[in-house]
Amino acid sequence: MDGMNSDFSKSRKKHVLKQSDEKHILEYLIANPQFFIRYPEALDKIELPHPVKGTISLLEAQQKRLKDMVKMLTDEMNHWSENASCNEGIFRTFLSLYTDLYQCKSVHEMVKLLNDSCRDYLFVPYARIWLNEERIDDLMKCDERYLLSLDDFSIVCENFMQNELCNLGKIQELERKILFENSDLIYSRVLIRLGESGDLGVLVFGHADASHYHKGLECSFIQHLASYISLLLPRFVKLK
Repeated sequence: MDGMNSDFSKSRKKHVLKQSDEKHILEYLIANPQFFIRYPEALDKIELPHPVKGTISLLEAQQKRLKDMVKMLTDEMNHWSENASCNEGIFRTFLSLYTDLYQCKSVHEMVKLLNDSCRDYLFVPYARIWLNEERIDDLMKCDERYLLSLDDFSIVCENFMQNELCNLGKIQELERKILFENSDLIYSRVLIRLGESGDLGVLVFGHADASHYHKGLECSFIQHLASYISLLLPRFVKLK
């Protein structure tokens, strides 16, 4: 390396290196960061291809990389900030909903309250509680508008939810018929099973946006709501 200073001032030739040689150079530079302290002129003389400027120096490339990293981190922080703001609104809505649900005197009142709150504050146009009729002790005293036959409930659990307790995704046509009253305004949905064992029924929410409910979406608020509704239901229906 003794002739390095003079070499930089000479005409530079392009050398074709084997991949193994490139790896050795990379390992050397990483292991010897003082190299660029001993030869600072290398920072100015090394040029990298650039799609607009043709070539840029190593320092310019590093500055651009830092700017890109700052932009990425800023975008990520903005994303988290927006999510936090959105989650705060959801939290306040659900907190109010918990109090109001406790005041309800029937399943019908609960469903109406869910629909009104979700539509007006969360922009979710459809909410429904469906009960598995197999778990109802006195069907005569239960509002049949909210009952699912055992066959339909089995289809929901096995076919629509793949035996999961919570399932999100695009709506299937048979789901539209069984759970959403043939509404043609619903394109994605979340289904949450009710009861400690998941056999009491299913809580459903539907959205007009086909991508709104999707795998990986945070849905802990809805799961907690389903657990709360499961605790309230025995006040209105006699269970087996």
